[in-house]
Amino acid sequence: MLRLDWNILFNIINILILYFLMKRFLFKPVNEILAKRQAEADSLFAQAGEKDAKAQECREKYEALLQEAQSEKEKIVSDARKDASSEYSRILDEAKGKAEGLVEKAQMDAKKEKQAILQQADAEIQDMVLAAAARVAGAADGKENDRELYDRFLAKTAVPNQQ
Repeated sequence: MLRLDWNILFNIINILILYFLMKRFLFKPVNEILAKRQAEADSLFAQAGEKDAKAQECREKYEALLQEAQSEKEKIVSDARKDASSEYSRILDEAKGKAEGLVEKAQMDAKKEKQAILQQADAEIQDMVLAAAARVAGAADGKENDRELYDRFLAKTAVPNQQ
């Protein structure tokens, strides 16, 4: 039959006691430490995730602000170009107006001067005709005298035209 050896029984009891003691005083604290470390690691991962989410949110805000600044810059540049173009057109129109005014004034001055020169020439011609008529009336009739008067008349009138 079976014979029971007390040594084996004590060894089994010792192993069971050792197992319960180790479980109670060694494995349980080690498992608790591992659980705490796992909880800390989980909380650190959660914090990292939150910080990542905040960083992503800040990045999106930054990109939105950057896009808004870019559109604002484009609007300002566009407005500045429109203003510059309208100012350029205004200055150009003003310059054209002044140029047209100067041209009209110059034309008017030229017409007045031309009229003055024509009036002066008419007056000189009238004076020459009167002088010639007075000489003709005072001189004797003859072909020779008429030719001489005609040549003098031409000589006097030819001199002002050459100047």
